[in-house]
Amino acid sequence: MLSGDKLIVFTHTEVEPNFEGQGVGSKIARFALDDVRDDGSRSVLPLCPFIKGWILRHPDYKDLVYRAKPSNVKD
Repeated sequence: MLSGDKLIVFTHTEVEPNFEGQGVGSKIARFALDDVRDDGSRSVLPLCPFIKGWILRHPDYKDLVYRAKPSNVKD
């Protein structure tokens, strides 16, 4: 996880193989995203496939996902 003033980038989530399938990754995701929500002023950029998929399965966290403003660049 990389952090800036307003944006947190989730780059990779890893769970030891002997803990896979036991909900450990989900607890990590929920804890980290709840921490972002509690702060109230930051967004997340989920580059990590696990975190991205977790957010898709838990739409109540979609509001935390960073939305880039549309570009006004013209050729």
